[in-house]
Amino acid sequence: MKSVSTEQKHQIGVLTLTLITAALFMTLRNMPMMAETGMKMIAFNIITIIAYLIPVALVSAELATGWPRNGVFHWVEAAFGTRLGFVAVWLQWSQSIFGITSIVAYVAASLAYAFDPSLGSNRYFIVSVVLAVYWAATIANFRGTKGSGLISTFAVSVGVLLPTVMLIGLGAIYVGTGNALQINTELTVKNLVPSIWETGNLVLFLSFIFGFVGVEVSASHAREVKNVHRTYPLAVFSAAAIGFVLTLMGGMAVSAILPAASIDQINGAMQAFSAFFSHFGLIWLTPVVAVLVALGAAGQVSTWIVGPVKGILAAGQAGNLPVWAQKVNSQGVPTNLLLLQASLISLIAMSFLVVEDVNTAFLILTSIAVLIYSLMYALMYAAAIRLRYSHPEVERAYKVPGGKIGIWIVAGIGLLASAACFAIGFIPPVLGGLSITSFELMMVAGVVSVTVIPFIVFAFRRSGWLR
Repeated sequence: MKSVSTEQKHQIGVLTLTLITAALFMTLRNMPMMAETGMKMIAFNIITIIAYLIPVALVSAELATGWPRNGVFHWVEAAFGTRLGFVAVWLQWSQSIFGITSIVAYVAASLAYAFDPSLGSNRYFIVSVVLAVYWAATIANFRGTKGSGLISTFAVSVGVLLPTVMLIGLGAIYVGTGNALQINTELTVKNLVPSIWETGNLVLFLSFIFGFVGVEVSASHAREVKNVHRTYPLAVFSAAAIGFVLTLMGGMAVSAILPAASIDQINGAMQAFSAFFSHFGLIWLTPVVAVLVALGAAGQVSTWIVGPVKGILAAGQAGNLPVWAQKVNSQGVPTNLLLLQASLISLIAMSFLVVEDVNTAFLILTSIAVLIYSLMYALMYAAAIRLRYSHPEVERAYKVPGGKIGIWIVAGIGLLASAACFAIGFIPPVLGGLSITSFELMMVAGVVSVTVIPFIVFAFRRSGWLR
């Protein structure tokens, strides 16, 4: 077995880290979900900034510059000990397995528009593409951070930023030329302010939050970043700002041309492009953009493959996982963990064959990922507060402003948002062919099993596991 290297060459700069961070969360697949809320998307986005984006960006920047070693495992470990540190990174890794599966399904749905849009609802096509794309991306990541960084940079630029700017541009031209809008633009309280009594709004709100989860995952690359104390905060804030502006404008563009009731959960972005191209007589561009969007989502998958695994590897090297799980190749890539992850995702992908409706399977995977991630974020925010008291001597190149009061306010808002998302995650969305009871049981089973496993693994640790 290759010896485990704890030091990597510092080869990631501001631009690359910004694009890697953006690739973790920025995607066109959330824009249609936002468009379904109509003008309420403005309020939802403002709430998302205050309740999620600002807390996670500020807190992760402080923690990453104070403890720049593989992210959430070391942050929570420093605050609450190795057991909870292991649980935190396990939750982060586990949610990525469910989340990545839904992202690759989006790759398949987008790619379908390049050939036959009806394939987007074909379960066998979705599963085939999920398996092919994910295993190809896994093998590509065996080359290490440099390779995955190049993939992320290219894919985000060509497959996310370019189509997003194109979508926004088409929407601006469509509105500017006086065409009828499919969105109700009345400036009334009912049309602008979401009601907490409408469960449909609350479920859709999770798509806003889920649209930005993963900002902190790029901290797993901290040891490979040039001048991490300056580069990391700058990259995180830049990626968050770019993602927020483009996602909101993209959601508005989709809502301008598609009626909310007709928007598909998976194919919504390509529905919007197809409608715009038909309107402007550019229908030949549909398959071209479909390939670009699929490429962008595939690049996002590539980034998610290696980020959480680096965190779980760090926990493993601290003696929390068997030796076989700690094996790395000459590039420092945990190959066995990547292969295990690919196998688990392949198994979960089969849910698209079990559940009759593709959209239902997509929503189930997303809901489980949100529930698991909410628990991880709660541990991260609690760790940030604890470390201000237990380790005030640790130098942080960036600190949440306002001293101890500031960290309580920022992390406290994050904790409340995590609790709210966890509660909302149990509210069943509109499901095709699945009862509410079945949905609730799936959520409980998913959360309990994922949460219990790290405690069991930790209890059976062996001294020989410490490398």
